[in-house]
Amino acid sequence: MVVVATHPVAVFGGDGRLRSGLIAAPKVTLFKSPHYGGNGDLRRLQAALRAGSYKTLVLLARWNSHSATRKLRVLCRRLGVRVVIMP
Repeated sequence: MVVVATHPVAVFGGDGRLRSGLIAAPKVTLFKSPHYGGNGDLRRLQAALRAGSYKTLVLLARWNSHSATRKLRVLCRRLGVRVVIMP
């Protein structure tokens, strides 16, 4: 699966690395999961989503906790942000 967007995209999960070729967007920002980066990246991502910095969020599901994934999906639903879940 390849995500194509014409706007900045946020990616959440894992240790901040992303395989090349998964996302085609002008800007891709990686946020580490709480397991790898503490809760700081999760909080920064939530603030950026609330500020309208991203219209698409890619969740690397394999590398996230259920609670972090749930928080982000609820927030994105409320804000109208597109969520793409990658296994």
